[in-house]
Amino acid sequence: MADVTDTAELVVENDVMVPMRDGVRLRTDIFRPAGPGPYPVLLQRYPYTPRDGISAMFAQLIARQGYAVIVQSCRGRFGSEGEFYPFVPDVEDGYDAVEWAAAQPWSSGRVGMWGMSYSGFSQWAAAIARPPHLTALAPFTCSWDWSDSTWYYAPGVLHLGLALSWSGLMTTEEADRRGVPSPLPGFAAGGRLMDEGSFGDPAMLAELIRLELEDTRSMLGHRPLRDVEQLRELAPWFRDHCDHDDGDDPYWRRISAAAHADDIDLPVFHLAGWYDFFAKGNLDAYTTLARTRAGQRLVVGPWNHNCAQIRPDADQNAGMFVDFGPEAPVMRFFAHHLKGELPDYQREEPPVRLYVMGDNVWREEQEWPLARTEWTPYYLHADDERGLSTRAPADEQPDQYIYDPSDPVPGSLRTGATYNDPVDLAATAGRPDVLVYSTPPLETELEVTGPVNLELWASSSVENTDFTAKLIDVFPDGTAVPVCQGVVRTGHGVSEPRTPGTPYRYEISLWSTSTVFKAGHRIRLDISSSEFPTFDLNPNTGERITHATSDKTVPAIQRVFHDELRPSRLVLPVIPR
Repeated sequence: MADVTDTAELVVENDVMVPMRDGVRLRTDIFRPAGPGPYPVLLQRYPYTPRDGISAMFAQLIARQGYAVIVQSCRGRFGSEGEFYPFVPDVEDGYDAVEWAAAQPWSSGRVGMWGMSYSGFSQWAAAIARPPHLTALAPFTCSWDWSDSTWYYAPGVLHLGLALSWSGLMTTEEADRRGVPSPLPGFAAGGRLMDEGSFGDPAMLAELIRLELEDTRSMLGHRPLRDVEQLRELAPWFRDHCDHDDGDDPYWRRISAAAHADDIDLPVFHLAGWYDFFAKGNLDAYTTLARTRAGQRLVVGPWNHNCAQIRPDADQNAGMFVDFGPEAPVMRFFAHHLKGELPDYQREEPPVRLYVMGDNVWREEQEWPLARTEWTPYYLHADDERGLSTRAPADEQPDQYIYDPSDPVPGSLRTGATYNDPVDLAATAGRPDVLVYSTPPLETELEVTGPVNLELWASSSVENTDFTAKLIDVFPDGTAVPVCQGVVRTGHGVSEPRTPGTPYRYEISLWSTSTVFKAGHRIRLDISSSEFPTFDLNPNTGERITHATSDKTVPAIQRVFHDELRPSRLVLPVIPR
């Protein structure tokens, strides 16, 4: 029986068991105004602990604005029946939850969905199923596509630190549900800290991060990695995710909203962070739907996935994306689409709001990418020191390094320094397997806003290897701040094997940014072949470490070309100022 609390303002019903089409019941909390309604509904579906109080806090804030708010645990999680498996059941369960909400006596029949990360994925999953009463979405910091920018950072390249640490996190509740000891005690202890409110206590949060880092790193050396013992029973999907490295595989397409874009005709409030590890998919969703679908709105701020700002020049007053106050952009979006308020919203509200780092200002725009962009090539040069300039190269010798997978370039557990484990970019610049290209100190500031791409001419002594690229802002005092990055796996998705020693042209997406390189700063580009454990290591053997039964690796001779016939170049989206 549901626990019902009646206050002067809200009716709160906890532990309501909502049936799905297969009879499985999902634990659900409902927060709604005390009056009879009807009220538009905002639904959040997620697999994380309801005991930390965060979702309940936001739900009550939203409910006081005249909404019925539903917070539902995914199947197999925190009191919901059934077995948990990421994303796949959320298509049908999302449909059923929306239609159940629309049928309640206090519901107006207009249902929106809201939430970040997994709660964003679950929105896109529901949209695939097209429930008739789903009216609007607000997916925050999540992707809609599985071909890249999610478990796979780029085609064929597993976002290893993210995939391992997230799967480790999810074992804790499953161990409790089955009544078995946790194979990852650090994650279990971190889960208890989360229940105790660690996100609001810096010391507790630091300890949670330390514990989860320790447990994740303990799994990295297992071969084959797909069979890592700590995940085998409680997170079996990790093996499935490793086995499906092609984003066009039916395994991913059935839950990829990008593959169903033609069927999604909803207003969507897209919110992304420049340093979020799902940013590319977030921006691609907006770009795709804004071409043909009305009602798209995009907000991109200076955040990583933990809502934090990581730059030393960050403005701590930039605001948080988890703002659900009455005048917050997302609540104005819902007021218009779910309540029919703000009749001039579509005309007056800017379709795009961007935070321009460096200048540390919010700016309203009409499109993404910006129509006034000047796509400016910065060519790689050898010269006396490796350079980066708008001057096209002439006759230059290639640069060379040896990539030894047994000694990879260190990387953070996840991109965007989410786990507060940043890499010393000054130290990596001194490694013999990292090529550093840099401009002189800029005479005037340069704004770079939009997608950043590297056209790289390179060869390798092996058929299948990786090339990584990272754009960096170097401050006058030498502080090196990462801006955006990318990776390509040369043997993935090719019809013919690469011929060792032969130069090929690779297009590497470094995703997107909006940052102003100030006068006196340098623009730096680092090229290498690894960033571990951010990305899964390419052993250069033709195997993947997820499937290789040994830790065998092969060093590779890598060459980067920058001559008249093979002009490697970084293409920056420069905005005139």
